Amino acid sequence: MKIFFQPSPLNSLIRGILTFAVGVLFLSLPGLTLKSVIMTIGAMILLTGIISFLFSYFRKNQRKVISSSFSGFFNILLGVLFLVSPMAIVKVFGFFFGLIFFLMGLMQFFGAMGSLSKSFWSWIYLIFAVLMTSAGLFLLIKPIESVENILTFFGAILLFYGTLEIMNSWRLRKMPTRNNSNNIVDTTYEEA
Repeated sequence: MKIFFQPSPLNSLIRGILTFAVGVLFLSLPGLTLKSVIMTIGAMILLTGIISFLFSYFRKNQRKVISSSFSGFFNILLGVLFLVSPMAIVKVFGFFFGLIFFLMGLMQFFGAMGSLSKSFWSWIYLIFAVLMTSAGLFLLIKPIESVENILTFFGAILLFYGTLEIMNSWRLRKMPTRNNSNNIVDTTYEEA
């Protein structure tokens, strides 16, 4: 896996194509992509819950058996919830992040209002506070559409990054390769 991230024309081309494809998928089908991401996470949580639940009975310590059983059972329920109603999970996360953004924006807004006359930067903070509060409200009111828009934004970023990686692969391909063996001179050494 480490070799995949080393700079080479082939690795850069593969990373670029994969990133470009994921970006196109995010841009073209944000709702379906969002649903499949949530369902994949749900399947992973369900699998870890089943494994934890099954292996809890092989433990010798009674406390660990109860803790692992409860953890496994909770993960199974959570995984099933992610699989059965992925869009409800998106609404919960959208609402949760919207509430966080809204409260952070309000705190920043009141902090900036108290120092508007002291600095130019407090006006910048005020603008960011208004944007963050607005984003929080939008997430609270329309959580699914907001998360789809965020996914579309990430799709555009991935598309741009994939294009840069593909261009980088062409640049790396045109670079001359260095061979260090030409610079080595083997000499014999005799002690006098």
